[in-house]
Amino acid sequence: MKPKTVLQWIFAGAVTGILFPPFILLGFTRKGLTSKGRLCRPLANLYTKVLYGAFRVRVVHRGIEQIDPQRPYVFMANHTSIADPLAVALAIPQPFHFIFKKELARIPVFGWALLSLGQIMVDRENTEQARAALAGTISGLSGNNSIIIFPEGWVSHDGRLLPLKKGGFPLAIRTGLPIVPVRIEGAREVCPPGGSGHFNKGVISIQVFPPLPVCGKTETDIPDLVEKVRACLTLEGPGSS
Repeated sequence: MKPKTVLQWIFAGAVTGILFPPFILLGFTRKGLTSKGRLCRPLANLYTKVLYGAFRVRVVHRGIEQIDPQRPYVFMANHTSIADPLAVALAIPQPFHFIFKKELARIPVFGWALLSLGQIMVDRENTEQARAALAGTISGLSGNNSIIIFPEGWVSHDGRLLPLKKGGFPLAIRTGLPIVPVRIEGAREVCPPGGSGHFNKGVISIQVFPPLPVCGKTETDIPDLVEKVRACLTLEGPGSS
């Protein structure tokens, strides 16, 4: 590992150790998922601005004006790098809840923050039970608290969009929340997947697309919704530069 990468990890660890504990403690004292999610957003914004400022990473976004900041949505983004979640969190104006796999909860400090700040853990080994529990949990959210999902399920190591897992689509239909496709570009150049986690200087672009309504949709409409989201998340989709 290069000395610069080591220094980045030391800096990230120090920032995590300073910023996370107060928010974690506050999160455990808050009642309800909605309240916890509202606490997560300021932490994510502050954490991202400090880290990305030090690493000379800039996040730019387009299309935010196409969504209502006072409404909740299910945001679905492509996943190309560990830099993606913070970039998306910085761009989206709503309080949010990431859907994350249970393995991440085992990471010290980081996992504690996910659990205490209202992020939603799923067990991939029991899909049907996870879907039902997830829909019930999200139905209990109020205000403009929104959901963020990476429907590929994994980081794409070659930059090409992986097949989209369908779990998030019935979730959106059951809760009635419109789906907002979010395309991330530049993150894999900033922090290449499968490497040491080194951050290069660069720009991460977040493209937000118009909401896809789900009211009146059923399970039979899922393939069409999947295709519409896939078209937005690929470079060949709408809004490509």
